[in-house]
Amino acid sequence: MQVQRPLRAQLTMAILTGVAIFAVAGQPSAQQSAEGDVTITLDEARIVAAKALRDGAPQLAEQLARGLLLADAKSSYAHLVLATAQTNMGQTAQARKSAAKSYRYANTKPEKFQAAELAAKLAYAESRPTQAQLWLRRAAHNADNEQIEEQLGRDFQRVRAENPLSFSIRGALRPSSNVNNGADTALQIIEGVPLTGSLSGSAQALSGTVASADAVLGYRLRGTKASRTDISARLFVGRVALSSDAKALSPTSSNSDFASTYGALTLSHSFAVGAQGGSAKLSASAGQFWSGGDRYYDFTRLDAARVWRLDAANRLQISASVENRDIVNSATNDAVAIGLNAELTHTRPGGDTLGFAFNVLETSSDSVNSDSTALSLSARYTFADRIGPAQVSTGIVVGTTDYDRYFAAPIFLANGRQDHSAFADLNLFFPDIDYAGFAPTLALKAGRKTSNISRFETREFSLSVGIASKF
Repeated sequence: MQVQRPLRAQLTMAILTGVAIFAVAGQPSAQQSAEGDVTITLDEARIVAAKALRDGAPQLAEQLARGLLLADAKSSYAHLVLATAQTNMGQTAQARKSAAKSYRYANTKPEKFQAAELAAKLAYAESRPTQAQLWLRRAAHNADNEQIEEQLGRDFQRVRAENPLSFSIRGALRPSSNVNNGADTALQIIEGVPLTGSLSGSAQALSGTVASADAVLGYRLRGTKASRTDISARLFVGRVALSSDAKALSPTSSNSDFASTYGALTLSHSFAVGAQGGSAKLSASAGQFWSGGDRYYDFTRLDAARVWRLDAANRLQISASVENRDIVNSATNDAVAIGLNAELTHTRPGGDTLGFAFNVLETSSDSVNSDSTALSLSARYTFADRIGPAQVSTGIVVGTTDYDRYFAAPIFLANGRQDHSAFADLNLFFPDIDYAGFAPTLALKAGRKTSNISRFETREFSLSVGIASKF
């Protein structure tokens, strides 16, 4: 870099006037030219650039940064100086792009944190909340300590609340002893009487691994302090990999036979009602369910829910639903399902929560094998404090399903079919093992279903590994 006076004599004046005082030549050390000009090193240029920013001379800092980039186009520091200078000059869009380049070329977590945090602020200033959320996740991943990460999490939640566009995704990998909800035994026993023959391998419990992904994309059409209207699309995909034992038990079965896909579009309206903390939600959905690679049924659904804040520690929710299912290949099996659910949540003095839920589902169909009444009662306990490295919740659900009449070929059962089930689960979430705000989950599930028809007696033990957001 060349100047007309010695660098130290000129530095203060250059910062005050914002005049560019050098062009980087890339020499490794300061030198005096024959004309008396001065060349400074890159390290000295970085110091001058930082001081220019501190002293309120963004134009000078910008020119210094561009000079540094002539020497090294992948300098994270130079891109960050340029982004900061452009921010101070009100060039928000250019600054965001420069911050993104700084993050791209950064080699250390502090460098990545500075660049990501600045990019998040600039994206938010440009009314780009989705980009701001992405940069906040990157900043959280590179934060120095838990306190900073928690603050970034709160910032993320605030931006998410303002963002009309929302997206969430959950994934899981679940080894299971019963991926197909198959029977415990090959014997056919109805009302305690064994029948001739045995169940096929595909009707028995098959072990394997279930992989699933559940994604929801939503957009807020309208929102005020008291209400909001949203439209959303949900896609659930489940795929199965049979174990070698399962393939031996059922050689004709393939993984695709047990695949499932669910898709739905939903329009919902939520609003405050009644006393403080009270709310209600109405929604309408339409979608399809695919099984084994084939479309199984189309459905339309209406939901309504009402929430009461009973006091500081207790919350009550009552919801109802009506769903119409059109079976693709059999109009006789079309069904209408009406559900009613009540849930009470209690927060204990230490912050732990205890919840109870009661559910009734009445399914009406011309098919006797689809016409049923199901009841279930569940309880869940969530610990406020971690147990070791994990946030922990556990639950249990017991249920019964009654079919007034049932046809179990070749027998028609006048007394119908009765199933009884009990399942328990344990869920662990490890927030400290995270990447960009996503952390692993571990879920253990075990249970059994009994029936007066052995074909529907099942057991399951599964261990699921998944990913969930911390924010």
